[in-house]
Amino acid sequence: MPRGGAEPSRQCLDIEIDRSGDEFQVKAMGSRDERPAPHGLTPAVTSDALSQFATNLREAALRAAPLGAQRLEQSQSFHQALFRGELETVKERLREAAGGEPLLVRFLLRDGALQAFPWEALCEPQTQLGFLGNSPKLLPVRGVLSKEPWQPREVRGAVRVLAVAPMHEGALARLRGALSESIDAGEIEWLEPLTGSRTRKSSLLERLRSEPIPHVIHFIGHGGVRKGLPSLRLADDEDEESWVEAELLAQQLQAGTRGYLRLVVLEACEGAAPGEQASAAELLTRDGADAVVAHLWPVKADVAELCSKTFYRTLTGRTLQHGDVAFSLNEARRTVLTSFQGSAEAFSPVLYLRARNSILFDFKGRKVVVPPRAPAPVTPDSCREVPAALRQLLSSRFSLVLGDRWMDEGPLLESFRQQLQTKLVARAPLSSPDGALSTLAQHYALHIGEQSLDSEFKKVFRGAAPESPLVEALARRLPPGVHITLMRRPVLENALARHHARQSLYLVQPPLPGSGEDSPLVLRYEAGAESWEPVEAPLESIDPERDYVVLRLYSGYLPSNDYRKPLLTEDDFLLGIHLGSLLPPVLADPVLRALNRHPALLLGMSLHTWHHRMMLYRLFGKRPLPIGSLVTLGPGEPEQSVWVSGKGLPGRVGIQAIESTPTELSVWLDEQAREEAP
Repeated sequence: MPRGGAEPSRQCLDIEIDRSGDEFQVKAMGSRDERPAPHGLTPAVTSDALSQFATNLREAALRAAPLGAQRLEQSQSFHQALFRGELETVKERLREAAGGEPLLVRFLLRDGALQAFPWEALCEPQTQLGFLGNSPKLLPVRGVLSKEPWQPREVRGAVRVLAVAPMHEGALARLRGALSESIDAGEIEWLEPLTGSRTRKSSLLERLRSEPIPHVIHFIGHGGVRKGLPSLRLADDEDEESWVEAELLAQQLQAGTRGYLRLVVLEACEGAAPGEQASAAELLTRDGADAVVAHLWPVKADVAELCSKTFYRTLTGRTLQHGDVAFSLNEARRTVLTSFQGSAEAFSPVLYLRARNSILFDFKGRKVVVPPRAPAPVTPDSCREVPAALRQLLSSRFSLVLGDRWMDEGPLLESFRQQLQTKLVARAPLSSPDGALSTLAQHYALHIGEQSLDSEFKKVFRGAAPESPLVEALARRLPPGVHITLMRRPVLENALARHHARQSLYLVQPPLPGSGEDSPLVLRYEAGAESWEPVEAPLESIDPERDYVVLRLYSGYLPSNDYRKPLLTEDDFLLGIHLGSLLPPVLADPVLRALNRHPALLLGMSLHTWHHRMMLYRLFGKRPLPIGSLVTLGPGEPEQSVWVSGKGLPGRVGIQAIESTPTELSVWLDEQAREEAP
């Protein structure tokens, strides 16, 4: 990157690829009006070959795996078929004219299948890592035709970044952490983010009309194609999912940001997935921002964090004279490839660009001012006082009900949803419902098959369960008793084994309908062996007043990483988990007695989710939850009044509800434990 002086040269090569049936034609034009002769792609490059390569690369990315020898060879053949003849000659001459700067290569793609293909993963022959997406010589972008003008935005201070995270507070915290060095250096101004209820449609559109106007909007959430229209999911409105069409959002960005906004980052599944006419990224680039970074498929949290850190540092660094978005994204991909053993996740982020220039920001007149030191992180001294209702519950025995909507499992479930939706649209478009994941999974099982559904689940959820700071704090504080987990990975079980290995720990997983099993799976943690072992002989008794009993009601991966089919479809939830009838009396009686005797602490639960409501009825029958029960909700969640009123709860009797962040709740749990320590 040039560090000062005149505006850098920016040579550009436009490559237009059109499809007619199974034939492809390549046209090109250089920034000096060079027009090489059109050519077709070799017979080996067929629609099926491109589609299969894209599918294989997505699956490799979901496993955090590299391309592999076969896909690498195919990638090299695609590269060779594209860059040949007069096009290759023009490319090399434009590189020479760029004077050592990388050449911008804009792919102009109108066909949806071509837009879904990872052109950034084409690899130069005779190389192992010479991909377009991390090349120091070429900067691949996706061109968007637009009537809107373009020019770099002069920025005299920090680049203002507005983060929007309707549901993923954990991901928002990771983004803030990834940008912390840039924020502390004065390169980025972290505007107050929008989360929870502040991301409802009316609130979001109102914020986009208000000062301070961001230069960058970073959206963390879910994207999808609904009724043919690319859309982004916002905070739920009452009990209804709320989505905003990308085209409407682009119009508001154009009207409200008054030329300040230059970049939108869509850290969302399917942000680059084409609808009937265009993808969300293309629509936002065409009418809302100069450039959009979007994703072809999901990436894991640590990959997203490193990618964001490298991308923003390279885009906004204080020594730069210009902020080049294409150069910055190539740097980020290269860092991911290096740090994650060549993981195909590096090719998920793609760049849509409206102009023949990827320089978004002009920093020549900038004065970077280091901001005042940020407030200290949440600690017992800085955290607000533990709510009285939580303090009272923690002072006695209680049962934990750990749902699947909070912490790390929520994003995985959304990735799973997107994967099912994509395959259903391709295989059975008339059977692709909106709404609950269980409905989508039911349609998938009916039209594509339960075995395929199982396989898709494993692709997303396989791998070791991560440690969660909040679950660790919960495990340290949990008393003996009956505790429920709806998470499909053994996060809670592993944490209990770390903190209570000397006590009796039991894991009980009821048999699933149709599995052929007639008794529950029971595991006991053996402290000496540091492992969970099956209890072969029938149990004579379990004492929840002395022992830890964890009921894994949605099944999935066990602590040993063994796999049992999880509850996913509507039929699974309707036919499964009747504790009184599926557990033998020696287990059922003390388990149900303990659940009805001690108050419950509920996390990650939603009364807007029908199988969560059903589960509460299966656990507590028609009786109200025990006195003193408490639900913890994320900040801004629109459910507090429903829990307090008792609508949807057994017995129609409400319970107490508090709001907290995971970090704040962890601090409260640890603080209470210290106060009670002898």
